[in-house]
Amino acid sequence: MLIEEHTKLVFNKYEQLSYNDKEETYVELFIDDELVGEIEVWGDSEMDGREYICVNYEILYLDELKTK
Repeated sequence: MLIEEHTKLVFNKYEQLSYNDKEETYVELFIDDELVGEIEVWGDSEMDGREYICVNYEILYLDELKTK
């Protein structure tokens, strides 16, 4: 399943989120170690290309999330 910007994901705290690199522009996103889908990765041009995803209309930087 592809997670898009308007997709509402239900979780209580960011520590529940983790990801696994899938390919260059997408990662697999997990909530409590359960796969919820693939989400597009963006690069923040104001922060030297720092990678982030958009979850529930919020920017979450990948370097602040756990990896699988």
